[in-house]
Amino acid sequence: MSPISRTALSAAAAVLALTLTACSSGDDADKQSADDAQTQESTEESSEAAGSKGESGSAEAAGLDPNNLPDPVATQDIPATVKGDDEATMTVQLFPLKRKGETLVAQFAFTVNSEKAADEDDPGDNLYGYLGGNGSWSPFLVDSQNLRKHHVLKYSVDKAQTDSVGTNFKPGQTHYAFAVFAAPPPDVDEVEVSVVDGMNLVTGVKIS
Repeated sequence: MSPISRTALSAAAAVLALTLTACSSGDDADKQSADDAQTQESTEESSEAAGSKGESGSAEAAGLDPNNLPDPVATQDIPATVKGDDEATMTVQLFPLKRKGETLVAQFAFTVNSEKAADEDDPGDNLYGYLGGNGSWSPFLVDSQNLRKHHVLKYSVDKAQTDSVGTNFKPGQTHYAFAVFAAPPPDVDEVEVSVVDGMNLVTGVKIS
């Protein structure tokens, strides 16, 4: 994809996010808060299913089978911040979305690509650091059918989303993560996904 196309997609995503934010203000935002509160129990169940095994950052902790990983629905290389390597990138993958009751679980993989190998005693960095330390990792979903934007359910970061600062990994290693959102209505079978800043909005993502 050309730089012009990527710029156009990023601009379109920004306009769409602003439009959806405006649409979800006022009474609509209050309703969303009420809906989120009703999904707390489902969120805990979904999070436990996603992160009940393995150390943070592992495939198991993200609810994935390391021996039978699903095919990603989207993959993109974005710039990564690695000391001493201005050309470092990060391969970001989004796996199929799973509807679990009133929630939707998204799973991701992050692999840093760098010619500067970490020393044996170097612990590497966390996801927040590789992303440049600018803000937090805040994925969201877009339900274009109902013009709704779905953020991660923030009852507890540890329960609803993999911590972006709690686990270090080195270039060449893959860091797996999950995030739990309020599910769109049952008749919505696809959404757009904003995985991370710097990655194009992933469109037409089917819900399984």
